[in-house]
Amino acid sequence: MPTGLDKSTDDPRIRPVDSSHIADLIRIADETNLSAWTAQNYLDEFQMPGSIMLRLESDLNVTIGFVVGRIVEAGVVETEQQAEIYNIAIDKSEQGKGLGQLLFDAFIAKCREHKVTSVWLEVRESNEKAIGFYKTNSFEHVQTRDNFYNNPREAALLMKLILK
Repeated sequence: MPTGLDKSTDDPRIRPVDSSHIADLIRIADETNLSAWTAQNYLDEFQMPGSIMLRLESDLNVTIGFVVGRIVEAGVVETEQQAEIYNIAIDKSEQGKGLGQLLFDAFIAKCREHKVTSVWLEVRESNEKAIGFYKTNSFEHVQTRDNFYNNPREAALLMKLILK
């Protein structure tokens, strides 16, 4: 018999995030040690032009992953459309099932719809699992930012993906 904690992933679906999902995003971010975003940070992101906020929903309508990023409009300095990934995470109990790839691919599809040519992100230098995932998806390490993260203090790897 299903309980509120069951998260069957027989038929996961990509859905947009709305304000009713923020508690789920915070829960997943906390359990996966993402940089802390407050509920207000997520609410503010809804208002940002170019914001992309997607969640992965199990067949039991439970949020089991999410990605938050933004398309950065081309301007005077940068003449091409770029995007940034701020947070991407899968519920710890659902990791290792290819769901992160599904979510990442949905984000990239949104980027392609908007003619994005490159995607940027920062990742903790100790997060070998994430770095491996990004390298598998053709991201390249372009810079190290010392003392970028707090709790614990740590450098970030700035990574870039060129979309073709």
